[in-house]
Amino acid sequence: MRIHLSSSGPVDKSYKWASNIVSFNDMVQDREATSIVCDHFFSSFSYDEIPEVMKIIASKMRLKSELTIVQPDIIILSQKLSREEIDEKSLNGILFRGEGVKSLCSTETIQSLIPDNLQITQKHFDVVTSNIVIKARRTQ
Repeated sequence: MRIHLSSSGPVDKSYKWASNIVSFNDMVQDREATSIVCDHFFSSFSYDEIPEVMKIIASKMRLKSELTIVQPDIIILSQKLSREEIDEKSLNGILFRGEGVKSLCSTETIQSLIPDNLQITQKHFDVVTSNIVIKARRTQ
C-alpha cells in the first residue's frame, strides 16, 4: 500500500491519500505500507506532537518500505531571507501554502526523530520548492 500524507491529495493517483493522522491510522495496518510520502505533513502538528506522529508512521511501514519527507527547513529559509535570496512574499508562500501550519523544523530535527530501524538513504534541498527532501528505508 502506497500512502500520501498531506492536506492536499497526491498528484500520483497510485497513492492513497490521508489528510490527518487519525484517518491514516485507521486506513493502514501495522507494517502494511510499502511507501509513505509526508508532504508538509509534520508542519500540521505542534512541535511536541511530531515525535509521536513519526512513531505512528514508522509503525505502518513494512520491511524495505520507503518513507519520503518533504518539509520546509526553518534554518535554511531563515538564512535565505537574511541574505535576501528570497523575499517575505516568497517565504510566506513556501511556509503557509494555504494549510494550517503549527510548527517548523530543521533538517536535523526531522533526522533526529527518524527511528533507528529506518536508514536515511537520501537527503537534499530542493532549490525550486525550497523544501528539504529526506528518504529513509525500513531496514528491520
